[in-house]
Amino acid sequence: MAGFEQIYAWLDPVLMLGFGLISPPWAGFLFGLFLSALVVTLVGELTFGAVYVFNRRHYADISREMTAHHNLAVRALAVKDKTSYVACNRLANEAFGKNFFSHIALFASSLWPVPFMLGWLDYRFGPVALNLPVAGEVGPAFAFIPLYICVRIGFSRVRGRVPVFRQIKEMIDETEHPEKVLHYTDIPHLAQNR
Repeated sequence: MAGFEQIYAWLDPVLMLGFGLISPPWAGFLFGLFLSALVVTLVGELTFGAVYVFNRRHYADISREMTAHHNLAVRALAVKDKTSYVACNRLANEAFGKNFFSHIALFASSLWPVPFMLGWLDYRFGPVALNLPVAGEVGPAFAFIPLYICVRIGFSRVRGRVPVFRQIKEMIDETEHPEKVLHYTDIPHLAQNR
């Protein structure tokens, strides 16, 4: 832990800047937590984008495989070929599972700054006890975690309008959806055009 304490001590003057901008002290503390949550969100989203770019081909292959097998299953239903449908649907479900869990891992890559920030908050504010009427004595994580969740949700709503993050989203959309996904409502049209 001594290594992290050295990093926290080195970053402490920078991370503390937001906590002294507003007074009274409780408002400055909340504003500093908000800025910390925003920084953690931005760093996490940039990490998400970098990991995606590094593994872009892998995600494209999984998405292409999932879409292709799903479309084959829908086409098999359109021609009433149950054997092909079952086989293609099984392959599509396996590809969906790969896609789902690879995206969970991708999302997890955006969360690494959270424990780092919680460690710094404990390093900086751990000795200060916050006494709340109902909850009793709590640490800074009590306020940071809900605030981080709110910032993360808020940022997800504006991410597409922020230049760098808009480009990441466009790249993901381009990579993940190269082929039109057929829906079961397309079956009558497909059966008609056989």
